[in-house]
Order: sequence, then C-alpha cells, then structure tokens
Amino acid sequence: MVAGKEKLSAVPVGSDEELMQLVAKGDRKAFDKVYDRYHRQIYNFIKKQVVQRAAAEDIMQEVFVRLFRSARRFDPDKQLSSYLYKIAVNEVRRHYQKTSISQGFSLNEPLSGEDDTRERIDLMPDERQMPDVQVREEFARRTLRQLIDRLPPEQKMVVLLKVYDEMTFEEIAQIMDRPLSTVLSRMRYALQKLRRWMDDEGITQDELPGN
Repeated sequence: MVAGKEKLSAVPVGSDEELMQLVAKGDRKAFDKVYDRYHRQIYNFIKKQVVQRAAAEDIMQEVFVRLFRSARRFDPDKQLSSYLYKIAVNEVRRHYQKTSISQGFSLNEPLSGEDDTRERIDLMPDERQMPDVQVREEFARRTLRQLIDRLPPEQKMVVLLKVYDEMTFEEIAQIMDRPLSTVLSRMRYALQKLRRWMDDEGITQDELPGN
C-alpha cells in the first residue's frame, strides 16, 4: 500500500505497540496487519463526516500513509486507535478547508458517484411492511442523522465521536487537540440545535431508537 523500500518479516499476532515498532522499521507485513485491524473503523468514522465515497476512501488512504510515515514518532504509551482518529480528524478538517463546503446528507444523492446511480432513498426499508412503532423509529433515525449533518463541522465531529464511536469527552478532546472545555461547549451547542430542530420536525426523545 505504501510505496518505497520494504522490509518483510514474519509478524506475530501481537499488540498494537509491537506492530508499530515493526512498522517504524519499515515492516510492510506489520503495517498491513495494522491496516486490517483498523481500516473499517476509521473509514466508518470518515464516511459519517464526508458524503462522497471516493473522497472518504481517499482520506482513509491518506490517514494510513501518514501513519506509516510517522510510525517512528508513535508513543507506545498511547492508544493506536486514538492516534489514528487524531490523524483522521486532521485529514477531515483538511478536506473541509480544501472544498470550502459543509458536507451534507441527501436522500437523493448517488451512493458512490458515476459508477453507482442508486440513491440513498432506494436502500431505505419499505415502510409499508413495517409496524407503526418501527416506522416512527426509522423516520426518527433518518431525520436525526440528517440533522447531525447540518451541524457545523467541529460540532458534528464531537457528536459523532461521542454518540456513534462512544468515546469519552476526554478522549475526544485529545483526538481533536482541543481543550476539554471547548469540546463540552461544542457538544452543548450541538445538542441545543438538535433539540430545536427535532422539535421543528415533530420528533420526541421517546421516538428515537433505544428509548
């Protein structure tokens, strides 16, 4: 995956720290193992931030390229997953800066560009075959996801890391390289907006899945 000279070795099923020590020495097999272990998790996080699949895949690839290049600076006392999330956050921010637009979620946007003309709405379940409670929950889930996409990028990032990736605020602050007070403030403002928008959509807390 990463161009350049490669040193191959037999890689044991080891800890993240052991693998990163090998990656720092240019070990491609160790790097591939790290990639296999984390790429889906990182891609899912990026895809919630960036609608276009091609852009999300490009960002994910850049995340792991940067991981490979910075392997020697990796602190083994830190969690590798947090380190990857931090790189991903910075790459998503860089993407926002380059595109100068706030990514949105559209039911009528093609799923994957030119090669796939299906729209998100085509993959939604047929509500005519769903019980009333399930219909309301599905509507609430879809609407909430669209409302989250309307948030400013930094607020959206905090909400997604907290709600979907189940991180603590301390972890989010570390990943986003922001003071804890800033992260808490962004979460508070985001929740205020979401509650107001949910009221406008006629959605109550009880209608959300899991309540």
